[in-house]
Amino acid sequence: MFDSIKLAREEAQARPAAQPWLPWLSAVAVTTLLGLVACSSSDEVTPAADAGTETPDGGVVAEDGGAKETPDAARPGPVFLDPSTYADLVTIDASFPFGVTQRHRADAAIVGSRWGRHGGPMVTTGVYGDGATPAVVHWTIPGDAPTDPATRKEQPFAAASDLPATFFYGPDGMVDLPFGPFALLSYTGSGAAFPGEALLYDAAYGAVKSRAKVNGFYSGVGLADGARQLVVYSGLSPLAAADSTTNDNGLYVADVCDGALVASAPCPAPRKLFGWSGASGPVATDAHGNAFVGASLSGGATSDAVYGLPKAKLLAEGSADGVKLAEVDSGGTASLAAVAPAAGAEGWVLGLGFDPKAAVYAAPYVEQSGALGKGAAVVAAAITRANDVEGLSVFTDPEGDLWLAVTTATEGFYLELRPRTP
Repeated sequence: MFDSIKLAREEAQARPAAQPWLPWLSAVAVTTLLGLVACSSSDEVTPAADAGTETPDGGVVAEDGGAKETPDAARPGPVFLDPSTYADLVTIDASFPFGVTQRHRADAAIVGSRWGRHGGPMVTTGVYGDGATPAVVHWTIPGDAPTDPATRKEQPFAAASDLPATFFYGPDGMVDLPFGPFALLSYTGSGAAFPGEALLYDAAYGAVKSRAKVNGFYSGVGLADGARQLVVYSGLSPLAAADSTTNDNGLYVADVCDGALVASAPCPAPRKLFGWSGASGPVATDAHGNAFVGASLSGGATSDAVYGLPKAKLLAEGSADGVKLAEVDSGGTASLAAVAPAAGAEGWVLGLGFDPKAAVYAAPYVEQSGALGKGAAVVAAAITRANDVEGLSVFTDPEGDLWLAVTTATEGFYLELRPRTP
């Protein structure tokens, strides 16, 4: 899947702007070509060397939905599989302090998975122009068998009314949000500013409960904090009740109030947090509610950067400066995940590019007193794929653990990774 997306992105950059066959990729390309200049990031915050993690308050959630318990709470220590049991899929660099604790076969392509409200990975099919009927596939991971196969259940979702004749669903597919309970789906159509919508579904994906106009919506996640319910996304405009011509690349946030993506005052108005000159990329949150985005840069020394924004800045009013945590030459970020700091250790943002053989890079970060800062050196090839692996993506679960979705020519595998203690 990522192979075709990468090729489509490259072709889109060489074509006229209004390519209706893959509008969201065209939006990304046009944003790059226009070199839109948005607010620049601030100097990186450098917390003290002994930076620890803040204790999250109740209701903190993982990237892809579902209420979670305190991620630093005591639980049984990890039991790691022998590396020989997954060497046919990936190799973990010794400088990246994680090991594999679970390996589960999945009898389908699973790249692009994220964690669902049902308590396991989910992937949306039929949204990448492959001709399949759009559906959400829920995977169940055996709770007490670290190497047994995963099982799946397919659930179609209702098509929104009045969709344009030509449109393309966003690369995230359906996203279970940690509040509501709701799920989020987006699409982009062709035309100036790449107009589209964000669609708020019910938990069963059977009805659209709210919808908002937005240009070039690329990737989004949900975040809950007490009564606050937020959608954090990368795109070209704020969520709005009416069409707009805004074409301003950046990271945005919108409050969901009374089940509405765009609500009147006193609900805070959707707003841009910060931007960069280049193209949109995937968005992730860690278990502490900090947000991260993989940004494609135009005219810079490197092709991509990873920016972080602490949770407090998402909840505050107005704009905010993103902290640049890493600069990488990945040719565009295909997948992004973040593992929150624990017990005084560094956190990790993990990403990889669209190259079918790209390794997963790992950028460490620190957190203290509501601020994020760079950690030690980026591990450029923290996780490398075996030669037979054709697809790879990263995501996290509600406990904050890292997962890999690995696809070969014939099947898929879910791998859970947990930190090793020194």
